[in-house]
Amino acid sequence: MSAAPAQTYANHAHRPWPTLVATLLWLIAVIAFAGALALGWDTRDMALGWLLAAMLVVISMSRSYITKLQDRIIMLEMKVRCAEALPVGDDAKLMTLSPKQIAALRFASDAELGALLDRAVREQMTPTAIKQAVAEWRPDPHRT
Repeated sequence: MSAAPAQTYANHAHRPWPTLVATLLWLIAVIAFAGALALGWDTRDMALGWLLAAMLVVISMSRSYITKLQDRIIMLEMKVRCAEALPVGDDAKLMTLSPKQIAALRFASDAELGALLDRAVREQMTPTAIKQAVAEWRPDPHRT
């Protein structure tokens, strides 16, 4: 897992560039539609193209945000679950794994969670290997 740069006040600002791009594409489409309706410009087809481009950006952005949010929720869920199910201090091992490895661990039953966590940390198992090592599968019916 590669370390992210240290966050400070100077670099903490969030700049959602996809939102800006989608807004710009939408604005161009609105101007083109308005010009076609009010001024008789021949821009209706172009406006549709810009609108479709804006929609594609919004759709890809929403999927990306959903996945990142789901990963954050899973990491929090696993931190709480490990704190409750494992001996004191063992939950700290979880933070040495990547979000994808942590997400893979959530399928392990409480009975095998500690041993599989130890093994995942020690062997730096891939998410697929972690899932394959689960003996008693714990389903996740609430995935998005």
